[in-house]
Amino acid sequence: MATITTTSITTALLIISTLLHFSTTAFAIGVNYGTLANNLPSPSQVASFLKTQTTIDSIKIFDTNPDILRAFANSNITVTVTVGNGDIPALVDVNAASQWVANNIKPYYPQTRIKLIAVGNEILFTGNKEWISRLVPCMKSLHQALVHAGIKDVQVG
Repeated sequence: MATITTTSITTALLIISTLLHFSTTAFAIGVNYGTLANNLPSPSQVASFLKTQTTIDSIKIFDTNPDILRAFANSNITVTVTVGNGDIPALVDVNAASQWVANNIKPYYPQTRIKLIAVGNEILFTGNKEWISRLVPCMKSLHQALVHAGIKDVQVG
C-alpha cells in the first residue's frame, strides 16, 4: 500500500492549480512589424496575412505609421505604437502630448485596436540624459492627453 505524504499532496495540488491557471489564461502571440527594408508587402497585405494565415494577434510598430494603423483597422489585431526617442522632450508638455494624441491616435482609434503607446526605444541604453530624465514625465503627459481625449483603455509604457 502506498503512503500519501504531505509533499505528494502539495505537489498534486500545485499541478492541478497550474493546469487550472493555464486553462483560464488567454495567450497572445505578437510580433514586431519593422518597415526598414526593401520590397516589403503593403501594410494591407501584412494585416490580411496576419489575420487570415497566422495566430498572431498583436503587433508592435516603431512609429505611428498611418498606413499601418489604417491597414489594421477592424482586424482584431492589437497594435502597440511607439513614440520616437527624439520626440520625448517635447511631449512632456501636455499641450504637445494632446496634439500628438489628436494626430496619431484619435484618427485610428477604436477601429484600430491600439492597446499601448511605448515611449521610446531602449532609452536607458542611449545614455541620453535629457531623454532619460523626461521619460516618465512624457508618459504622464501622454496618459493625461489620452484621458482628456476620452481614451481610457490605451496604456502608456
